[in-house]
Amino acid sequence: MHGPTHSTCKDFPDFASRPLPQRAFGSFMRATHAHRQLMARKMAEHGIPPAQAFTLREIAHNDGVTQRDLANARHIARPTLTVMLQKMEKAGLIERRADEHDQRYTRIYLTDRGEAMHQEMHGLLDEMVDETVGKLSEADQEELVRLMGLLADALGAAPVDPSDSP
Repeated sequence: MHGPTHSTCKDFPDFASRPLPQRAFGSFMRATHAHRQLMARKMAEHGIPPAQAFTLREIAHNDGVTQRDLANARHIARPTLTVMLQKMEKAGLIERRADEHDQRYTRIYLTDRGEAMHQEMHGLLDEMVDETVGKLSEADQEELVRLMGLLADALGAAPVDPSDSP
């Protein structure tokens, strides 16, 4: 039987015999992995490639973003982003325009179709939340919020190696 301390994914070792911090981290990694898989499956069911979905989200939150800033925000190499944007433009999700004040920059905007896709992604996220976190009791949801906040704070306080920067 798989309990909270046992891995159900072959990609993660069984943490049952490890110290509690490693077991907690293993559970976090399993949840993160399962989240990515569920989101990718839901997006694929709706014909949304995950990489494009996250790029679309970034554009929706920063309409008119420069291609350079978008590449930096998504941690994607500029040539890779260019290919992705070409596909998204061909699909009618975005349009690229030269900056009015500086022709060296290309700005990216959502089209109406891109905005509709962004709204559809929000619906998928709502479905996923209902299917996962929504099944927890209210007390467990509150505890999860508290614990994830603590984890986020600890991760934010972790030292960063400057050589890891993009």
